[in-house]
Amino acid sequence: MDPAIVRSIMKAVILAAGVGSRLRPITLEKPKPAIEVNGASILEHQLRAYGDAGIDEVYVVTGYMSGDVRSVCKRVEKDLDGVTIETIKNDIYANTENMYSLYITESELRGEEFLLSNGDVVFDRSIPDGMVSESNEASYIACDPANYSQESMKIAVEDDRVDRISKNIEEGDAFASSIDLYYFNAAFSKRLFQEIEQNSKNESSYSGWTEKVIDDLLGDSNLSVRPYSIGEKNWVEIDDRSDLLYADRTFAPDVKLGDKEAVFFDLDGTLYLGDSPVDGAMEVVKSLKSSGVELYYISNNSSGWKDQYAAKLESMGIEANPDDIILSTDGVINYLKNADATETYVVGTEAMRDAIESEAINPVSDSPSHVVVGFDKELTYEKIRKAALMIQNGAEFLVAHQDEVCPTSAGNIPDCGSMAALFETATDQNPDRIFGKPNEEMLTHIIQEKGYTSDDIAIVGDRLQTEIALAERLGCDSICTLSGDATREGIEASSIAPTVILESVGGLSEFI
Repeated sequence: MDPAIVRSIMKAVILAAGVGSRLRPITLEKPKPAIEVNGASILEHQLRAYGDAGIDEVYVVTGYMSGDVRSVCKRVEKDLDGVTIETIKNDIYANTENMYSLYITESELRGEEFLLSNGDVVFDRSIPDGMVSESNEASYIACDPANYSQESMKIAVEDDRVDRISKNIEEGDAFASSIDLYYFNAAFSKRLFQEIEQNSKNESSYSGWTEKVIDDLLGDSNLSVRPYSIGEKNWVEIDDRSDLLYADRTFAPDVKLGDKEAVFFDLDGTLYLGDSPVDGAMEVVKSLKSSGVELYYISNNSSGWKDQYAAKLESMGIEANPDDIILSTDGVINYLKNADATETYVVGTEAMRDAIESEAINPVSDSPSHVVVGFDKELTYEKIRKAALMIQNGAEFLVAHQDEVCPTSAGNIPDCGSMAALFETATDQNPDRIFGKPNEEMLTHIIQEKGYTSDDIAIVGDRLQTEIALAERLGCDSICTLSGDATREGIEASSIAPTVILESVGGLSEFI
């Protein structure tokens, strides 16, 4: 804030009472203001922005799942020196709009300058600071002249004064879209609450929208309201899933994959689904390769071997060779070799058995020291019977990876984890060891061989519990795509947090 402009106590109010029904099922578990964008809730983004602007008191109007909103406020307040955050509950939030939520703050705000925002907007944290640094002879509506959105409030401007605010302003008449952030000086504040009271005398309740009252006051020549252009700064009003995904991209950390030494791509669900490549996969791979980035393709899928995966990628126009492929079977083989195992029984495809046999390890022994369970697309009851008895007779129980389902274009099918569960139930024994992602050993041999640091690499995948968890263990950037297993509501509920969330791998072009 400009030190030349002296303020006494500055206040702000965030209207955060709504249900957010268009974001279900996420909002069945948490209120919209508590939904996270880039590691912080929508509400936290706003509260910290107000703290940066030197606001002393923030009032948050709660309603739906008010306890969760209060919890966010209490947690953030501990980190903001000199900022008091008070919650005020709108008990009739289900039957009122934001006008009533503002009205119940009257005793705290009427006749005083304050900032107002709706609790479903993420905006650049420097914007409120710029607004309060302006002269308080006028009120301001923060707006984006480069944006015209049907969903947003628009403003019309004449002689540098806002003379209209409405969703129904035609594009040719609109100066900008409002970002739902306002600064009201003391004079406007007094008239605003007077108008809300007057409005209530003409209607059965305070069920209208605050923006309608603001629009009515814009015709008063004694009240100067000016546009505050945010320039190229970012903002997103989050109403539905597409808005949330747009906010995820817009406020994502500045990850530049083109500057990485290596990027590790998951295969199933990320680069392709079944036999079909994900849109944009080939272009992203080409772009990264042209930037000099080393690319590796990692998969827990133990049903094939490296030459098959490389050939599959090549058939989709994605350049790859067998040495670029890292599979969960690699970890199994290394473990068996270190254990000097020569006699095993493999519940897996012919390709998996051949890979193990190529290392001088018998995969079909009648007296194995180890039973290996992989993703067996050639599974028979005879294999199940033999392996179950061998495990009960003392063979070490190894599982190639823990994935329970394999995503395909037709839907999810049982994967290695589901098959391993069959043996766990039949033998009443847990696996002695599980390989594959998210175990660090999946990649540490490459990382050590190449001398990479965690800052040098990134992992792209569609599963929180495997690729993204692996990235967390390695301390590197992760990109989670929603083309396979992961869902946005699943991410919201999980403690595993990707660095970037994208609809699909094609969106990586923005991060190269």
